[in-house]
Amino acid sequence: MLLLSGTLPVGHDDSISVGEVRYDRVNMSVGGREIPAEMRSIGATALMAAASTAAEALGMEAPIGLVAGDVGDGSGSRMVYRYLTEEAGGLGVSTVTLHYILPLRAEFMDFVEMTDYWEKRPFLIADAGALLIAKATGLCSKFDLFTPDAGEISFLADPDAGHPAYVKASLFEVDTTGVPDLIGRAYSMHNAPRYLLVKGPVDFVSDNGRIVHTVSEPSVPVMEAIGGTGDTITGIVSALISGGIEPTRAALLALKANRLAAQLCDPTPATQVFEIIDRIGEAITRTMDSA
Repeated sequence: MLLLSGTLPVGHDDSISVGEVRYDRVNMSVGGREIPAEMRSIGATALMAAASTAAEALGMEAPIGLVAGDVGDGSGSRMVYRYLTEEAGGLGVSTVTLHYILPLRAEFMDFVEMTDYWEKRPFLIADAGALLIAKATGLCSKFDLFTPDAGEISFLADPDAGHPAYVKASLFEVDTTGVPDLIGRAYSMHNAPRYLLVKGPVDFVSDNGRIVHTVSEPSVPVMEAIGGTGDTITGIVSALISGGIEPTRAALLALKANRLAAQLCDPTPATQVFEIIDRIGEAITRTMDSA
């Protein structure tokens, strides 16, 4: 079973929402919480909708979502961390993905430590804010998979950067051909888990620093202008891993399916990420069949 956690940019309402993620191309909900249409292209919700669509295509049970509102004061993030630390171990989940959440050091460390006491330690995936706090706390090795973009892998490769905005220019300006070197640097600095899925014009999958897959086709350049297309990759790979697919194969399939889903909807820069998500089920089926 898969647990997806993150925050939404809405005011603090003293509650979190936990429950099955449901998305039917019209409505989306997490537990009993309806997600407004204008929020369905936000990182955490795009991730959850993609994972739900992927799980349905694979015949899996719906993922569990965990969300709270947070507009930057940390209140919602604290509730998410608290639930992860105190309650999530009893859900019987095998895979946990952390996404947009404020980097609260003590709360994050408490959760990661607590997973060692679960009946079975979950496969831990981090993207976005969760990836940043993992590096800041020196707990990258406690995770199993990071899904960084080009800026985030530059951040992981820079031992001195406390935030992606402060990455050395010599690293941040590296083009696609330099990504394998950045991956190697991240591992050498102990700033990477066993697996990395690096998103970009060319995608890379790494196992302990060794590049095992690269993906560049189908090429859909306009994806770079559509917000949330990296979040959908993380949602798809989370579902595939939760379904028992070996991590590097899951990463390869997720990257191919995400690109194919975009190609199928013939996007423009005005395309919304949910138009791509609506094609993920078909893309996964076609990708699995061809593989």
